[in-house]
Amino acid sequence: MRGTSHAVRVVLGASLALSLAIALWFPLVDPDEGRNAEVAAEMATDGDFVIPHIAGVPYLDKPPGLFAAGALAIRVFGRTPFAPRLPAIVAWGLLLGALAFAARRLAGEDHAWRALALLAGAPIAAVLAAYTIFDMPLALCVTVVWLGLALELERGASRARRAAMFAAVGLGILVKGPVMLAWALGGSLAGALVLRSWRPVHWLGWLPGWLLGLGLPGLWFAAALERHPEYVRYAFLEESLERMTTGSFDRRQPWWFVPAVFVGGALPWSLATPWRWPATTAARLGAGFVLFAAVFFTLSQSKLVTYLLPAFPPLAWWAAECWRRARRPVWALTAVLVFTPLVLVGGAIPLREYAHGTSGERLAHAISSAGAGTVRYEDCYSPGTDFLLGRPSTVVSALGHPLTSNYAVRYRDTLRSRGQWPLVDDPALAPPADYIVREKRREGAAPAGYREVFRDRRFVAWKRQAQ
Repeated sequence: MRGTSHAVRVVLGASLALSLAIALWFPLVDPDEGRNAEVAAEMATDGDFVIPHIAGVPYLDKPPGLFAAGALAIRVFGRTPFAPRLPAIVAWGLLLGALAFAARRLAGEDHAWRALALLAGAPIAAVLAAYTIFDMPLALCVTVVWLGLALELERGASRARRAAMFAAVGLGILVKGPVMLAWALGGSLAGALVLRSWRPVHWLGWLPGWLLGLGLPGLWFAAALERHPEYVRYAFLEESLERMTTGSFDRRQPWWFVPAVFVGGALPWSLATPWRWPATTAARLGAGFVLFAAVFFTLSQSKLVTYLLPAFPPLAWWAAECWRRARRPVWALTAVLVFTPLVLVGGAIPLREYAHGTSGERLAHAISSAGAGTVRYEDCYSPGTDFLLGRPSTVVSALGHPLTSNYAVRYRDTLRSRGQWPLVDDPALAPPADYIVREKRREGAAPAGYREVFRDRRFVAWKRQAQ
C-alpha cells in the first residue's frame, strides 16, 4: 500500500504468505472444510447461486455468500484445497488492509504495525485465515463496521463511509445470516455504553444505509422463499433463535468458555500485554465490540471457538494501545510475536498428519488409485472425498444425518415430497456401485463380491471385484 511503513508491509506480507502456505500444504479438514468445499463445488457445477446443495440436497443451513465466492474460485483454480480457501485468504488480506488504513489515520504508523502484528500473531487468526469457513469473511464485515464507526466518531460522518459500513452489513448477512445484525447493533450499543455517549448508534438511523444493507440479502431471501417457503421458519426460529436459546444444536459450553477462547486464541500476547483501560475513542469503541462478544456468546447456548473471531481485531487494536502506553521495548513485543510462527513451523508435520486423519484426501486417493468408478456411502459421508474426486456419489441414509445439515434432517419429508431428496433409504434400493464406503465403527461384514481397498480410523472402503 502506498505510504504504508516498511513494518506494516512486512507484517502484511508475512501473514498472507503464512496463509498461502497453510492453504497449499494442508488438506481440507472434515467436517467443516470438506462440507463447505463440496457445497461450493456443487454450486460451481450446477450454476445455482441461490440455493446451495450438498450431495444434491438443498443446503440452507447458511446463506450462499461463502459458497458463491468458493464456487467462483473453483471455476478458476479447479477442485484443489486452495480454491475454496481463497475467500478466507482474500477476506484476511482485506481485513488487515482495512486495519492498517484506519490505524494510520487514527493513531499513526507505530500503532498500525503493532495492531497488525498482534492480530496476525493471534493463533486463532493465523489458522482461520486459510480455513474454509464463514467466520473470516464475517470478521472482515464486522471490522469494516467498527473501523468505519471509529473514523466517524473521530472525523465526522461521511455518506461514503456509512455506505461502506452498511454494505458490509449486507455482505455479512449473505455470508452468515442474522448474526451479522447482532454484531452491528450489539457492538454499536456496547460501544455507546463504554463511551457513555449515544454517538456510536447514530449511524443506525441512516435510512438509505438500511436499503443498501438489507436490499441484496432481501432479494436473495425472497428468491429462496419462493423455492423453499419453510425457510423463513428455519432461518429465524430454528437456525437463529433456537440455536441461541436452547441446547438442541449440541453446542453448549461451560461459563468460562468465552474468556478461555480470548486468552487461548491470542496467546501469548493475551497474557503478556500490559492491559489497562483504553484511552482513545477508537480503542474504547473496540472494547465495546469485545464486550458485546463476551456477553452475547456467554449467554448464547450455541458456542464454537470460531464464533468469536470477529472480536480479535478490536482486541488487537486495544492491546496495541496498551503496549504503546506502557513504553515497553520493541524487542519485548517481538519476542511475543514470534510465538505463533514458531509453533506453526515446529508443529507443521504433526499438525498436517492430524489434518490428514480428519480429511477425505486419503480416501479419495485410494479410490482414484484403484480405478475410476461410482461410489456409494452407506450411513456415512465424506464430502471432502467427493470434492476431490469431482463427481457425485450415492448416499444411503434414511434420515440424512451424514450430511451434517440440520435443515436437511428437519425438513427431509418436505424435500422428499418435492422430489429434492436424492438420498436412498436402504442399500438394497441403491443402484450398483463400484465402491462401497462405511464408517469403521459400523463396518459390518464385507459386501459380497467386493475387496477392501482402504481403511483408516474413520472409513472402510471396498471395491467391486471384476466378474
